[in-house]
Amino acid sequence: MSLLRTSDWVNILAFSFFLVLACQGRSLGRVRRAKITLIAAGGLTLSLFTALFLPCLIPEHAASVIRDWIPYLLLLMCYWQAGQFVTRADREFEARLQRLDRRVVAPLLHWCSQGLVGGWLLTYLEVAYLSCYLSMPLGLGVLYLFGEAREANYFWTVVLLATYPSYALLPYVQTRPPRTLEEKWIPPRPRDKMRAFNLWILRHASIHANTFPSAHVASTTACALVLLRLAPVWVGCMFLFVAFSIAVGAVAGRYHYFADAALAIIVASLVFAAATALVPERIAAPATGAFHPRGARRPVRHPYDAR
Repeated sequence: MSLLRTSDWVNILAFSFFLVLACQGRSLGRVRRAKITLIAAGGLTLSLFTALFLPCLIPEHAASVIRDWIPYLLLLMCYWQAGQFVTRADREFEARLQRLDRRVVAPLLHWCSQGLVGGWLLTYLEVAYLSCYLSMPLGLGVLYLFGEAREANYFWTVVLLATYPSYALLPYVQTRPPRTLEEKWIPPRPRDKMRAFNLWILRHASIHANTFPSAHVASTTACALVLLRLAPVWVGCMFLFVAFSIAVGAVAGRYHYFADAALAIIVASLVFAAATALVPERIAAPATGAFHPRGARRPVRHPYDAR
């Protein structure tokens, strides 16, 4: 019987946190509380089943592959669970975030509105923001491609620990996405097809609330930093550039406030730094497939891996 991985424990604690919070008498209503309970039951059942029982039902390797990919689904479930706590908006805090954006973001948006290059840049940033939904599956695929599949547990541990604080703050810090607010200081911009597609996704798949810090920026930054450590350097740098583009696109497209993106980058960097400090041998002796200046390819069993 397989042991629970660190990433399994992170998911179990996250679902349990929201379940306990819903049972503490918050004014959520029966429907919201029922949804939180159902999502928690589904997330906990899926986490425990794939970890403890699935290896007994199918070949161990197949079970391990499924366990590598399940956290992406669990992350989305946790996002929808956290969204059930959104009942109001802190307008005073929103005003503070907007004042900061007026000073920091307005110059960029005004420059982009005055020329063809600026328009192209905004279109690229919309494409970059759209890629946030693919960054984690692609990142895990990169680990498989370069023979680092056994590091999936470490990958998800860092990504989940960087992302879940954004969800955990939703019951306490609730703001509306800036795109839904009247921001008169923003120059008008044409709604191209890429932006229209992003807005369509958000209308149909989001919780219609702003995460502070930005969960998209935190998860993609954490993903990029892990790949910078485990994959060839050029791959990590490419993902890091895309993650930065997602952060800028989130702010420029008014999907998030500047503070959301900035704080998300800080949180992801701190989580990654802590993971690096806890597992220093990964730097000294990369596992098979990872780039090393001396060309060494020595497999290292990861302390986070429970396989």
